[in-house]
Amino acid sequence: MNENVAGISIADGVVSCARIVRRGPRKIGLTHAGWAEYAPDASDADIAKVIRRLWKKTKMPTRSVCNGLQSRSLCVKYFRFPELLERELASALRYEAEESLQLPPHQIAYDWHLNRPRNGADPSAKEPLNGVLIAVAKHEVVRQLNLLKKAGLYPVMTDVGCTSLCNLYLALRGEKVNANNAVCVVNLTRYNADISILYNDHFIYPRTVISRSAEWSVKVQYLIENISDALLYYHVKVDKAPVTQLILTGALPETKGFVAQIHDTIGLPTEVWSPLRDENFVVSGRVKTTALDNAFSPFMTASLALGLRNA
Repeated sequence: MNENVAGISIADGVVSCARIVRRGPRKIGLTHAGWAEYAPDASDADIAKVIRRLWKKTKMPTRSVCNGLQSRSLCVKYFRFPELLERELASALRYEAEESLQLPPHQIAYDWHLNRPRNGADPSAKEPLNGVLIAVAKHEVVRQLNLLKKAGLYPVMTDVGCTSLCNLYLALRGEKVNANNAVCVVNLTRYNADISILYNDHFIYPRTVISRSAEWSVKVQYLIENISDALLYYHVKVDKAPVTQLILTGALPETKGFVAQIHDTIGLPTEVWSPLRDENFVVSGRVKTTALDNAFSPFMTASLALGLRNA
């Protein structure tokens, strides 16, 4: 991508933005960043005002953005077709999207990530087509694009939590994921959890969970059940490399014992990961002097991942 693009996330009462650049083959640099809250009942016009103020405050040098789509109607689903040819994939996934959303095809926006070797398929390995289907009601996409345009921004790409966070983790810690080792990355916003199991370099097994009644601080058991289910179904449906580590990131509750309860129940080595504190992340002097506390907030994780599209 040749455009100068910032990442922007609008979710659960928080807008965050980040601009990221490459600093060599493994280093990633943050040049501009910030976040701001908006009221739960805010109108699109009110949210657009918050975005405009945030853009001015952070002195963001671009209005082109990669935006993160979050919706309670969003379908994120692993697929595996043992007998399907690749030319038949689009049609099959369209039917999967229709069945999942119970909407006619003209009202659905969908895309997919196909799990395949980064350096090309091994001709001797006849792996079935598998990957991640993402589908949502088309009006949800249109609404968010119009919101960004109201704020004076130009959306050039739309991504979702599981794929953007996986891209960020692989960019910073890709050596930890291979044919013999898988990692479960869980990113939290106030009410959403993107659970992604990364295996075989950059293959994804995803699950998105929504807490409809309360924040994660009081729904920890529900979160644990869904992480456990994702690990179980990964083993049953994929059965590739064993998951050896659980990574928690994003807006983790500060409740005492939250992380310990997850670790003790799941039984995997558990790490709380702040991408900006990763050894491969470089924070510019400008951010350090003007927005350090703001940039290092756990609310920033999603926009950091979305901003990676610029690097």
